[in-house]
Formats: sequence, structure tokens, C-alpha cells
Amino acid sequence: MDDQLSHKSTTDIVLNKGALVAKLLGVVNPVSATAGVIADCIKERRSDKFTKRLQNLITSLEERVCNLEDDSESELNLDLLDEIIAKAVSEEDEDKTPYYAALIEYYAKNKLEPYEVRLLGNALKELTVYELESFVKFIHDSHKYRNIPEPLQEIFWNRLEYLGLFKGGRVKHKSNTTVLGKKLSDIYQLAVSES
Repeated sequence: MDDQLSHKSTTDIVLNKGALVAKLLGVVNPVSATAGVIADCIKERRSDKFTKRLQNLITSLEERVCNLEDDSESELNLDLLDEIIAKAVSEEDEDKTPYYAALIEYYAKNKLEPYEVRLLGNALKELTVYELESFVKFIHDSHKYRNIPEPLQEIFWNRLEYLGLFKGGRVKHKSNTTVLGKKLSDIYQLAVSES
């Protein structure tokens, strides 16, 4: 009995409220909207975004990798490259595409362990472009990170420490940047030098 009431309630929500949600999400014919139509609309929009991001990543990579020598010292781990590409394509911030391309270039040029590449990929995924820029400016000039608003500075440093880029303390100094943080700075420099 409860199951039938629950099903009826769900149907009412889909039929009555679905048209409003469909209109909000840009479904062309909201009168015939059901949960399936709305879900299909969202999938199609995301698919278009993923395709566009992949195209941008490929374009950025093409420019970068043509400079690399064919006789690379070590063979690249293709599964690892798949992971980086998957992160780049699922990334909501399209401005980060050059950073993922720079990560792939950096990995191809330098001998990195798979765990380092994964940690660097996670750092790119978790930090905003604004945070990346602030962190790199801090590494090069300890006073320039001040563009992070005062109430958010503690959160900023906690995020950097959590991602393994910086080892803390009350006094923030660029010498507390970890090896991983320095590599992220190199990746950032690669990304902005090509833009």
C-alpha cells in the first residue's frame, strides 16, 4: 500500500512539477516532460560539454607534444594518461584545460612516478585557477598570495596542505613548499607560458 502511494506521489511530482523544472533546464516541450526527458536533456548537455572539453584538450596537447622528441627516455603509462584525460574532460572549469595539457607534457618530459602524476592531477582537480595562481605567486614571492581574501586564507592553506603541496606552520614561507608543490608550480608555468 505504501509503495503504491509512494509511486503515485512520484508520478504526481514528475507530471506537475516536471514541466517547471524542464522549462528551467531548457527542455523544448515542457508539457510532455517526464523525469526521463529531463535526464536525457541533462545527459545531452553534459555530453556536448565533455566533447568540447576533449577537443580543447586535444588542441592544447597537439601544440605541446609536437615539441617533444620521439625517443622519450621512458614509455608513458597509457592508463595514467587516460586518467588525466578523464579528469580534464569531467572538469567543470574549462579554464583548467591548459593545466591538464601541461601536466601531460610535464609527465612526458620528466620522469615521474604514477602516484605523483595522480596527486598532481588531484591538485589540479581540487584547486581553482585563482588558487593555483595564488599558490604559484606565493612560491615566487611570498607576499603576493595576499590576493586571497582574509577570511579564506586559512581554508586556502588547509587545502594546500591536504593536497600535499605545502607543509604548514603558523608562519607561511615558500621554503615550506613540498616537492609536489614545486612540480605543480612548474606545471602552472608551462600552462601559462603557452597561453
